[in-house]
Formats: sequence, C-alpha cells, structure tokens
Amino acid sequence: MKELEDHNFKVNSKGWKKITVDGKKYLVNEEEDIWEILGEECKGEQLFTWKAAMRETKKAGKIIPTDEQFSELLKTKDDMPNVVFPGYRHTDGSFDDLGYGADDWSSSVSGGNAWERYLSLGYATVGRYAYNQSYGFSVRCLKE
Repeated sequence: MKELEDHNFKVNSKGWKKITVDGKKYLVNEEEDIWEILGEECKGEQLFTWKAAMRETKKAGKIIPTDEQFSELLKTKDDMPNVVFPGYRHTDGSFDDLGYGADDWSSSVSGGNAWERYLSLGYATVGRYAYNQSYGFSVRCLKE
C-alpha cells in the first residue's frame, strides 16, 4: 500500500508578491491561486486552489491521493506524518484556522467540488468534505 509523504507539497515562491490580509503577511503567486504563509506560525506552508494543486503536482511528477486512497491511508490524525496546521483560505480571500486545522486536497472531484480531508489540532478523527475548488488547502502527495 502507498504511503503519504512526510511533508506538505511546496513550490518555489521566489518573486511572488507580498500581501497582507487581516494584519498577517502572505506571498501570492502571479496566478493568485497559491499562497505562502509568512508569519512565524506555519511559516513557509503553502495553500493551493484545487486546480493549482493539480497543475503544480503534475509539473513536479507528484501524485495527490484520490479520495479512496485517503480513506485507506488516513484513519486518524496520527496517520499523517509531521502534520502541520496552516489553516485554509476562504473563497472570499480571508484565511482561517491557522495553527488549528489542516485541510488537504484529494485528487477526486464531486460535481464542481473536490474532496478533502480535515485534521484538527483538538481532535484525533479525520473529516471528509467536498469543497469548492477555489478554496486554498494544503497538499500532501503519495510517496513514490
């Protein structure tokens, strides 16, 4: 059975524009579909729209787990190696759950949405939800 990589997927953010949202600093790529956290907590973590996640992992030769693979691999929070809680980006441009939640895209769609897995600092269980593909979530790929 496949395993999840030990760290969240990231791309080179050199040359990205700095932005400030609710007093916190981020970098954003030219397409405005990937954001990097600049604050001390979760510094360097990146959040991707679903389409950006698919595009960038394909370029890097990486594979995001399907919804089914995530169900097999991720039963509790302890099944995610080195889990980080960077929160997520809402479709309205605001950020939420920094230091408390981790949402990771799957490669599976559900209508106009995509499946994701939610881990919380306060709970051992793993949530499974279908979200609008414009949200900004983390990406954890499969080990080769």
